[in-house]
Amino acid sequence: MNYRALLVAIITFMLSDLSQGKPLGPHLFCEANPDAPACSGSAIACKYCHTGQPPAFNAYGRCFQQSLLNNGQLFPADKDAMSAALSAFGAEDCDEDGMSNQDEIKFGSLPGDPLSIAASDPCNNYTPGSTDQAHQVCAYDQDYVYRKVWIDFCGESPSFDEYQDFKKLGAAEKTQEIDNVLDKCLDSDHWLGKDGVVWEVGHYKIRPVGSVKLGEDEGLIPIVDYYADFNLFMWSQIDGNDAREQLLADYTVTRSGGNGTPTQYTKQDPNRLLDGQVMQVERRVGLLTTFWNLSFYLNYTAVARVLVAQAFRAYTGMSMSKMQGLNPPPVEDSLYKDYDSKGMEKPECAVCHTTIDPLAYPFRNYNGLTGTSAVLQGQNATGLSSVSNLGDEENLTPLSYSKPRLEFYEDVMPGISEMPEAGYIMGQRVENLYEWAEVMANSDQFAANTVRDYWKVLMGSDVKSYQEKEFKQLWQNFKTGHNYSVEAMLRDLIRTEAYGVP
Repeated sequence: MNYRALLVAIITFMLSDLSQGKPLGPHLFCEANPDAPACSGSAIACKYCHTGQPPAFNAYGRCFQQSLLNNGQLFPADKDAMSAALSAFGAEDCDEDGMSNQDEIKFGSLPGDPLSIAASDPCNNYTPGSTDQAHQVCAYDQDYVYRKVWIDFCGESPSFDEYQDFKKLGAAEKTQEIDNVLDKCLDSDHWLGKDGVVWEVGHYKIRPVGSVKLGEDEGLIPIVDYYADFNLFMWSQIDGNDAREQLLADYTVTRSGGNGTPTQYTKQDPNRLLDGQVMQVERRVGLLTTFWNLSFYLNYTAVARVLVAQAFRAYTGMSMSKMQGLNPPPVEDSLYKDYDSKGMEKPECAVCHTTIDPLAYPFRNYNGLTGTSAVLQGQNATGLSSVSNLGDEENLTPLSYSKPRLEFYEDVMPGISEMPEAGYIMGQRVENLYEWAEVMANSDQFAANTVRDYWKVLMGSDVKSYQEKEFKQLWQNFKTGHNYSVEAMLRDLIRTEAYGVP
């Protein structure tokens, strides 16, 4: 065998496939292993088959390569041949760590890394009815759940008398009392107040920077107030509201109370501008188009690649740096062109730009800091006061939806104003940013990521392999039976074995 020729063929295959925007491997892996934890509401990482950057294979990747060769196939191979090869060596132990590939995939470890060993279910040898002196250690324990709900949702333990009274109740009465405590605690400031549990969940979506904070809790260089972003996020997570509103709302939300008074969040008339939410009502798309998000992530850039990457990480849990969430437009409807003159004709560059750029196009007409006279002139204007000109056609605010925006870049990026507003997200064509957000908000990845946010808070860790079945059922119910209500989902979460087993 000419191994040099084989290596050249592999690299040629990888680059030719990447030039179309996305390698086939992750998609085919999840087709072959639909129940794998790595494929639940997300996309697998390259490290399942590769060491470092593709095309370097790890032990599992080399088994895949050999499986192709055993069947008389050589790169480039078609989809059917690759699918057959992936299914052919599940019983083998490619990384020689004592566990078969199929078991490692089932339990969530890496089949190509000998240091990654799957943790089996700690209760898989449990005999029903067995207990220790304190808890039923491998069965749902209502006494344990009662105290845990108090601590997790109210931030305090029940009193000694409350706990003793609870322990005397029957099973059905205990279930009702746990629900009563949850109802009480979901309205506590520990749960929904400023800097409470849910507020903290919003941190990695909003990513506040205290030094530039304007208004309440003002920072050293007060520029923008992002508490309006937190208020909208909070509204979407409480009182049975639809969690998708964080991405789709055209209104603002105010917060009141605190300091001994219960915190309240109030939805406002869309036409009332609050806390720097200076966007035309008909162009608002939830947290994607707030003053803070656009000024921080779009800033002065022409193509919103950083903003798109942050949105995917925050709302779907997918990382574009790991090639997750990248779906190229169909060849017959390819929207890609090198509009900002980055010279991205090379296949190794096109792998990202043919996929990320069409994701960014729907942000075409939204302004970051571009056009803010106070900033362009080097003035130190507290709160960027020039943004008060909303509606003045001759002096558009920096965060308005404005078709002339890209003319700002024409001198250095000829042709940038030809960039379309239509784009693609998750394989679907969209005509504007609202449609873009709808696809994301209705995706399995959004549902799974939302449930995972609270799972991590309440369980203290990410989903373990033996918890995957309950987790998957939970996020699927979140889309259907719960109607995207976080509180409805939490009522089911506290009834899972994962939550109720000490």
